[in-house]
Amino acid sequence: MGLDMPWSSRSLIIRGEVNTYILSSDNVGLSEVSPINESTQPLTKVNQRSTTMTTQLIPITTSTLSQAGAVDEVLQEDTLELMRGSLAPATWRAYKADRVALVDWCRSHGVEALPATPATVANYVGSMSAVLAPATVLRRVAMWSWWHESVNVENNPCRSSEVRKAIRGLRRTESRQSVASPLTAAELGLILESTKGDSLVNLRDRALITVGLALGCRRSELVALNVEDLTEVDQGPSGVAVLIRRSKTDQEGHGHEAWLPRTGRATCPVAALNEWLKVAKITEGPLFRSVTRHGVVGVRLSDRSVSTIVEVAAIRAGLPLGRWSGHSLRAGFVTDHARRGAETRTIARQTGHSPTSPVIHRYVRDLRPWQDNAAATGDWL
Repeated sequence: MGLDMPWSSRSLIIRGEVNTYILSSDNVGLSEVSPINESTQPLTKVNQRSTTMTTQLIPITTSTLSQAGAVDEVLQEDTLELMRGSLAPATWRAYKADRVALVDWCRSHGVEALPATPATVANYVGSMSAVLAPATVLRRVAMWSWWHESVNVENNPCRSSEVRKAIRGLRRTESRQSVASPLTAAELGLILESTKGDSLVNLRDRALITVGLALGCRRSELVALNVEDLTEVDQGPSGVAVLIRRSKTDQEGHGHEAWLPRTGRATCPVAALNEWLKVAKITEGPLFRSVTRHGVVGVRLSDRSVSTIVEVAAIRAGLPLGRWSGHSLRAGFVTDHARRGAETRTIARQTGHSPTSPVIHRYVRDLRPWQDNAAATGDWL
């Protein structure tokens, strides 16, 4: 069997009638597929230039995956970029790490990772239920499912009845997941008080924390903002319209507009942002950037930097010990406005949640049981 095809800069994964195969360049010019010993026949990469050749088909097993460096090492570069573009950057990083862990587990148990069997996936769920947080197990199964679908494996084992039952059992035993402490307006005042000073780092941190809380956005959305995403609004309340171009739940980039109010108070997000941009001399491109110890403004911050900045600021302000992170800003926005009696619909319009999303209701966790509760009305019983 021969396959004449234009060759690209990387190998390809294709589907055969029985198995999934990797196209290898090892036997250029052969008219037939000759037997291959996987332990002695490594996968190779080809020259960058395009050519026409006959290729050999190698079934994908755990051993060949480990040689190839997993799926993203045997896909065409343009295909790989499209696949990456379908996921949020943080999700892609988590999936890469999860895939390595899954392949190692499968190798240690003598089973194949791709294609896996329903029993393999169900056994993995059971094995990891006592070791990992339920959310981590669920994410890894989601990655495993995405991995199978990305190479067109028929009868995705992650969607089997055995795996669905194992996941239902996992969810029944799921304990309450630890969550970030909400950073509300009260905590913001303490942070700003302890972050006084005109250094570039202090100006940036004050602007980042204040704007992040006011927008109620994810940390990835916050660091993705550019100057070009801001529009001053003259009509109605004074403030700035902020275009969130892409988010975790909007990978196609439809975008939505959030509102940054100009309050005139010490915690005004617009004032903090304008002061940072003016002193840092930022007129275009990324809003929030790194600053060296010598006061040199650098490149766009990473989403992980937001967590570090919030955590350090919380400690410096003497806030009670808690799980302070970049997510505290988003949680604080929802919690604060829920306390103030804002409707879920209006909260979701700013944060980009679906109004019916169970996630937004989990954020409202800092309310006391008698607040916003029909059983607490004074004339009842």
